[in-house]
Amino acid sequence: MSTNQYRYQFYYRRNLPHIQPKGALFFITYRLAFSLPKSIQEILINQRKQFDNKLEALSQHKKNEFKEKCNKVLFNLEDEFLDSYHEGPQWLSNDVVAKMVIDNYLYNNGNKYSLKCCLIMSNHVHTILKPVFKNKEEVYSLAEIMHTHKSYTANEANKILGRRGQFWQHESYDHYVRDLDEYNRILAYILNNPVRAGLVKDYHDWPYYWIEK
Repeated sequence: MSTNQYRYQFYYRRNLPHIQPKGALFFITYRLAFSLPKSIQEILINQRKQFDNKLEALSQHKKNEFKEKCNKVLFNLEDEFLDSYHEGPQWLSNDVVAKMVIDNYLYNNGNKYSLKCCLIMSNHVHTILKPVFKNKEEVYSLAEIMHTHKSYTANEANKILGRRGQFWQHESYDHYVRDLDEYNRILAYILNNPVRAGLVKDYHDWPYYWIEK
């Protein structure tokens, strides 16, 4: 993305569509580069192609509804793969790296966004945040927030790990949270990720999370 593309836009598209209503809360998930093998990526690509083919026959109203359902299906598939696939990079299982990622979220909390929750798994991250207003008209864009966060944490993580090269997958999944019920469902989903993965019996035992009190 160019510098201008980091400015706020209600809608933009890369591989995924991104919608950012002003004042909304967002559920964001992103993963390490190379964290899924080509075979799994091809499954996700083929599934998206099938969904895109079905879209052609729908009205515009139904298209929007169908796209949202498709994105959720694809997200759930990818998240399940990430929890079960352990042959790719697991750099976030490093205590120092995981703490640094959380600390960076907290560093910008109240400045660019209001942070509600973040949780670090070994190969991906979940967070909920609300971008704040730069001025009376413009909010910080998710693109800018994630670009700043990923750039800083990638550089720091590579120093910690003594490696070079791409650290994060370029694109993030984001979904704006419609209401309190949805927020509570997503929050429970995030906090219970290490429980579903069989790593702990209770999310309180997981060392790599932060939640607003």
